[in-house]
Order: sequence, then C-alpha cells, then structure tokens
Amino acid sequence: MKRVFISVLVLSSTVLLAGGTYAMGLLQGEAGYIPMTKTNRSFTIIDQLGTSTAVEHGSIDGKDYLWGYSGMILNMIPFDNIVSISFTNESGTSHVPAELLNKLDNEPLSAAVRLKDGTVVNITVDGSLRCYGRTTYGYVRAKLSSLYAIEGVKQIKRVPHK
Repeated sequence: MKRVFISVLVLSSTVLLAGGTYAMGLLQGEAGYIPMTKTNRSFTIIDQLGTSTAVEHGSIDGKDYLWGYSGMILNMIPFDNIVSISFTNESGTSHVPAELLNKLDNEPLSAAVRLKDGTVVNITVDGSLRCYGRTTYGYVRAKLSSLYAIEGVKQIKRVPHK
C-alpha cells in the first residue's frame, strides 16, 4: 500500500511540474512561448489582409534586429536603425541562388528596409521567421511571409519608479 501511495504521489508531482513549466513558457507548445528582448520596441504590424496591430516588446524571432541577404552577403540591421520594413513575396524562386535558398528555408521574402537616415536597403529574408509582440490584450505571433509591413519602429523609454 505504501508503494502505491508513493507511486501516485510521484506521478502526480511529475504531471503538476510538467504542466507548470508549460504554463511558464519553458516548453514551447503551439500557442506557446513568446520571446522578449531586453529593449522594449514598439511598432505596428500590418498583415497581407491590411489588418494593423500595434505591439510593444516587438521582435523578429526574439532578436532586436532583422537579418537577410543582399546577394550572398549577410546583413544584420538593428532595430535602432530601422524606421519601417515592407515585405514582398517572391514570385517563384528561380532567381534566388540555390545556396541562398537553402539558408532561407525555401521561403525567400523581399524586404525593403527604410533606415532612419532615409536610405532603403533591399534584402532577401527568411519568410519563415516569426514576428512577436505584446498587445494590450495579449501576445501576437506572425510569420514574416504573412506580413505586408512593419511600421513606426521606435524604442520605448520608461520612466523609472521612485
């Protein structure tokens, strides 16, 4: 009887711990984990249907920069330098070199990145990357390939509490 009680206790504890770690975001489920960067950035996400969503703690795959290729050259552009990003789905992949296509999970996406100094940098990004953010009502996640643009990128400066 004592063995059965201990077995049930151990099994119950294991189930509760696993459920708790899932709820805390340690295990990533379908709805799952939303990464947060150290710097709080806000921007507006606009999807292919024209739906706009304003977010804080915005990131791309949990990073505070966008990365992509200009030819075979990797570009990493920090959000500190970005004003907006416009995305265009590539029609076909025949013009994308096979070496680059492999690096982009076969989902190339053109991105026109408008910088703070007014210049525009055109890069090819991985459309399977995810954009994350927090809204007033919860959290959002969207694949870059489903987005039309990211606009109004800015850092939010909080006044420290006294």
